[in-house]
Amino acid sequence: MNSDLSHLLDPARGGPLTPAADALIGADGQRYPVVAGIPRFVPAENYARAFGLQWKRFPKTQLDSHTGLRLSEDRLARCMRGELADLAGKRVLEAGSGAGRFTEVLLKRGATVDSFDYSAAVEANAANNGGHPKLTLVQADIRRIPFPRASYDIVVCLGVLQHTPDPDESIRCLWEMVKPGGALVIDHYRRKLRNYLPPPIGVAGMVYRWAVLRLPTEHQFAVVKRVVDFWFPLMWRLRDSKLAQFVIARFSPVVMYYPHFGLRDEAMYYEWMLLDTHDALTDRYKHRRTLGEMRRFLRTLVPAPASDPVVTAGSNGVEAFCRKPG
Repeated sequence: MNSDLSHLLDPARGGPLTPAADALIGADGQRYPVVAGIPRFVPAENYARAFGLQWKRFPKTQLDSHTGLRLSEDRLARCMRGELADLAGKRVLEAGSGAGRFTEVLLKRGATVDSFDYSAAVEANAANNGGHPKLTLVQADIRRIPFPRASYDIVVCLGVLQHTPDPDESIRCLWEMVKPGGALVIDHYRRKLRNYLPPPIGVAGMVYRWAVLRLPTEHQFAVVKRVVDFWFPLMWRLRDSKLAQFVIARFSPVVMYYPHFGLRDEAMYYEWMLLDTHDALTDRYKHRRTLGEMRRFLRTLVPAPASDPVVTAGSNGVEAFCRKPG
């Protein structure tokens, strides 16, 4: 990783930080620890703790370099609307890195990447991508980003906004980071009626999630795994029956990816489905919006509304690309 942290700013005051032994110090004396080489601007215990444990448990599952597939690169290319092909030499801010599935692609394409996550997932990202000199990685809050504002060619935030306390506030904070002429690339869970109806009319995930969130964080994964281990054999055995999968989905919370992702074998499908079922059942916040709501909101951004935002339905729900007027 980049060892020069001089461009980092105090997230509370916006001023420069002074390096000290195992910490960065703000002008008012606020101390931000540097743990395992990563500056930490948020408390270790926070609402995303389950995500941190998740990505440290599945550090390589979604990396293209691990799967031998292009799932992360293809998704990033689609959301970036052609910008990925021309990324060399550009400055990119990545909000919510997880274990670094998109970090890996951005660095491979030649970008200089400032990346952060609210959770301890930054440690998994450091293990995966920390050897790259163009990566600066910190643990920080999307609402208090410790990097210079209006200085990025591209700001990318995929798979994150719906899990923040206030997605509107999160998007506004990301918009501040985009330089004039730069682009914002985001996605968000989509609002659908079935997500609010109880099973068997709607989906079962909301009921399981209600129960799992009432467990201590350290016990949630074991419970989710038992649920997946119960349902997965039946789902896999009937994987080629669309009718069976429709019926099972009314009662099972397990995310079904066959055959859409084109994974290599049963073991890989199990791992991805376990990972994302845990993700879906342990998120403290789960917001949704429609394409129209996203489009209208992007046109209200200040001081300069997004020009001609492109908002479409995608694999994660609502995908949006917009450029800040230059």
